[in-house]
Amino acid sequence: MIYLLSLLALTLNPIVWKAYYRSKVFLYTQLLRVILGAIIIFILTYFQLIDYSVQAAIKFSLFYLALFFLADIIYRKAKGFYYTSFLGIAMLVASAYFQFVYPLTIANDKYDFVAAKATVAKEQEESTDEQHIAVVPEKYARYRSEKKLGELSHASYYDLGESTLQKIDDHLYWVTPIEYTGFFKWMKDVPVPGFVKMSAEDENKDAVLVKSEMTYVPSAYFNEDLKRLVRKKHKDSVLLEASFEPDDNDKPYYVVPYGDYNKFREIVDVKGIYIIDPESGEIKDYKMNEIPAFIDHVIPTSVAEDWNEWYGKYVHGFWNTIFSKEDIKVPTEWEDIDEVNGVFNKDLALNWFTDFTRPKSDSGSMVGYSLINARDGKLTFYENANGSLNGKSAINVAEKTFRAEKYEAGTPILYTIYGQFTWVVPLMDSNNVLRQIVLVNAKDEKVYSYSNEKSKLFNDYKYAIATLLKDDNTVPTDLADMKELQGTISNVYKSEMEGSTVVRFMVDKDKRIFQVSSNDFPYSIFLEKGMNVSVQYMDTEEVVVSVQELVMAGFE
Repeated sequence: MIYLLSLLALTLNPIVWKAYYRSKVFLYTQLLRVILGAIIIFILTYFQLIDYSVQAAIKFSLFYLALFFLADIIYRKAKGFYYTSFLGIAMLVASAYFQFVYPLTIANDKYDFVAAKATVAKEQEESTDEQHIAVVPEKYARYRSEKKLGELSHASYYDLGESTLQKIDDHLYWVTPIEYTGFFKWMKDVPVPGFVKMSAEDENKDAVLVKSEMTYVPSAYFNEDLKRLVRKKHKDSVLLEASFEPDDNDKPYYVVPYGDYNKFREIVDVKGIYIIDPESGEIKDYKMNEIPAFIDHVIPTSVAEDWNEWYGKYVHGFWNTIFSKEDIKVPTEWEDIDEVNGVFNKDLALNWFTDFTRPKSDSGSMVGYSLINARDGKLTFYENANGSLNGKSAINVAEKTFRAEKYEAGTPILYTIYGQFTWVVPLMDSNNVLRQIVLVNAKDEKVYSYSNEKSKLFNDYKYAIATLLKDDNTVPTDLADMKELQGTISNVYKSEMEGSTVVRFMVDKDKRIFQVSSNDFPYSIFLEKGMNVSVQYMDTEEVVVSVQELVMAGFE
């Protein structure tokens, strides 16, 4: 039935038909117009997968209808031809208005829509559990995941899809679906073999290839294309970007959010998700209050980016963005980095994070940051971060610390760590290999720590906070007391890492495990059971403790 709309491509002026109906050229031209109209409808519905709604028909067809009406100008010898030409011009103007002018007139509506979902926090978030802070950058995860593709029997058929940060069984992973490399590889009729996941919490763990055959994926074609499968069964829904989501048992699923458009398709409101089994093609519909617990990604990043922009830019309407620019704040713009990035809070709930700066400012500080809950879309703006270092300044601190090595920073993420706003900045070499992780205090860039070992990184940061921010009453000094222990080594375990040896040992009558790296203490590789040592360490409640100073008998 949708293709009956192609009849609108015909000349609709009866006066023109009366004047030219005997002309074969005219009739062939009309047939050609109908065919062209059908092709346009096919492209819009089959390739662009627009929803079957009146608003979509108007938005996407008005421009093409205007061109068909204007084409009647060739029949200007017929009396009254100018009626359709006038309508064509009117449609063209209307199309331009809805495309370029109308979005500016509803700036207040955009702000009000987001403001209804937003709250302003006067106090910062509770400190995040350091065990669940993602220290592995996406580029490094993809570098390690690429190697896993070589284990496949038909490795040339496949490529990596988009990597996303996800919670699986209460741990954070970078999850990357495998996709077809192109049409001809898909024609081989070999299902996608699965996906790759890599710990985002532990930099020492390798990527894992999870084998689970998938047929309905975004890179497939025809009826096996994921979103085409959904559109075939749900023609009226507004479909948003798909995301890949394994459950806690590594069973893969795809998620396609859907919603409504307000204000003539300018404001999208997410209403639920379709969960697709990529093996069977089964589709289940879940409303916002029914979403399964294992799903992290409901609000797409593109939607979160729009909401952040509207919230900061249109606080006093459109004209304020041109003239006085009062109270405007804009999300930090990045090169080759997404505007919003995933961060899991203390409850392991995924939020889209972005920091805000003043408009047209080269300042290194931010005016606040926002977290958009990726499941329900609630936005929280933290204004007490005003004046803190922004992400670009944190990158500058981290890269200058290793200027000689020319390491490149990955995406910086702001956490509340030990009561302090803290940027986590991964540093990689030119091959995207993770080399160092840097914690930069957002209130004072002189307070930072770095290491390629997570436990030492956080212990050093505790010590830096305790010793350099003593006047800050939020400093957890009770967690950073320096103590000394002397005794005989009872157990030793050594493991090789990239470029270093990690030595873990225990001292008689003490249940803690002390950890040192040969990069910091070269003689530690000679530690043996029965050797007398003197250890300085920070007293924490953790089992594994990083050593600050090590004195070995015979190596003074």
